[in-house]
Amino acid sequence: MYTQILEPLITVNQDMEIVGRLATSWEFVDPSRLRFTLREGVTFHDGTPFNADAVKYTWDRAISSDPPGRWRSLASAVVGAEVVDEYTVDIVASQPFGPLELVAAMPYTAIVSPTAVEAMGSDAFTRAPVGTGPFKFVEWRANDRIVLEANDDYWRGRPALDQVIFRTVPEEGARMLSLRTGEADMVLLPTPSDLAALEADPDFIVEGAPGVGIFYLAFNLERDAVADVRVRQAVAHAIDRELIVEAILEGGGVLAKSVIGEPVFGYQDMELLERYPYDPERARELLIEAGYTRGADGWMRDAAGNVLTLQALPSNGRSLKDREIAEALQEFLRQVGIAAELDFFEWATTFQLMRGATLDYDLNSFTWFTTTADADYTMYSNYVSTELPPASWNRWRYANPQVDEWLKAARASLDPAERAELYGKVQDQLAIDLPAIPLYGSYEVAVLSANVTGFVAHPIQYLLDLFPVDKR
Repeated sequence: MYTQILEPLITVNQDMEIVGRLATSWEFVDPSRLRFTLREGVTFHDGTPFNADAVKYTWDRAISSDPPGRWRSLASAVVGAEVVDEYTVDIVASQPFGPLELVAAMPYTAIVSPTAVEAMGSDAFTRAPVGTGPFKFVEWRANDRIVLEANDDYWRGRPALDQVIFRTVPEEGARMLSLRTGEADMVLLPTPSDLAALEADPDFIVEGAPGVGIFYLAFNLERDAVADVRVRQAVAHAIDRELIVEAILEGGGVLAKSVIGEPVFGYQDMELLERYPYDPERARELLIEAGYTRGADGWMRDAAGNVLTLQALPSNGRSLKDREIAEALQEFLRQVGIAAELDFFEWATTFQLMRGATLDYDLNSFTWFTTTADADYTMYSNYVSTELPPASWNRWRYANPQVDEWLKAARASLDPAERAELYGKVQDQLAIDLPAIPLYGSYEVAVLSANVTGFVAHPIQYLLDLFPVDKR
């Protein structure tokens, strides 16, 4: 919904190319300063003008407020925005900052109406945002729907759709039924097993693109039970990741080959299948090497006779088939003698627990989307040792000084080849240290009624484009 209402200065199109939105051109005027020339004649939904002051207000509000914007840690080198003139603005970093261009393309950096924020207050604005996008906010019924209407004064021209209603339908079967009965024109997160039949049915269109999201099984390295890398390696060998993709996702995802998706700059195949093939016997051997003993009942026990039990906080209802995958992982672990206890909560609760300063779980699962299509977005905030929750996103509490050095060097470089090489080294090291096991990569798929035309799926989940002026 957000990306229908608000727009950033630049964005990434379906071919993963940077294109202008509220900016017409942009260039580095020095390695830490990215200058944007803004589009003139654009107005916010409340009729106030879009200009450099609005850009500065938006960026400074996220960077400098207390608490800062949710995406602050994803752009940690950025110190703010400086107005050059009414339609020219600089985004400024504290050091040479290679990812700056793609950071500015994050959907979270979309420009808000300063007048609306000041009049409504931040809390009320969050529930009724005012931007420059193709659709205006109309109504939000919690846990039911969000209603938008066409922006007649949109700078790219009026949208083809008069109204868009986003419905919240958690139950998979009900979502698909709403499509077949005509209640819905488009369904996101369709049932994977239905995709083949829907593709063959002339009444429907299936639109998909390989995505930038990776669904992980993550370890909390502060917990004694998984602090030994041999235990983490055993878990990796215990899981048949190919079976999960084939039997549970059924075309709704792809086998993950790295901690970042293939469309992302800096991607390198981590050769996880070669390093950690499905091998339950090898998993048991590693656990024995780590000091556990296999009892007659099949459970692995420590020196005190306690069963190796891992507390797990799985994603539930946030990612495709996440609950089913958690239960499958529990069974895979049981087969090698590890007990896994699953705590399922609504996603908001799970998210809050994952983002806490402490995490009382050995395992958790979630999908991370590299929404800038730049490896820095994932790598720095997730794997630099100082980037810990709740300020940032290193939820595994991973610490490797060499990885820190590589990621800081990649962030400071403006040389794409050098940056790619450094990210490759990081991925090689992550395959050895194994703070997380990538399970599957996202496949961004939507099913539409055949009378809905002009929609093109985007690799970045958050960039749902409902304004098809042209294909890209």
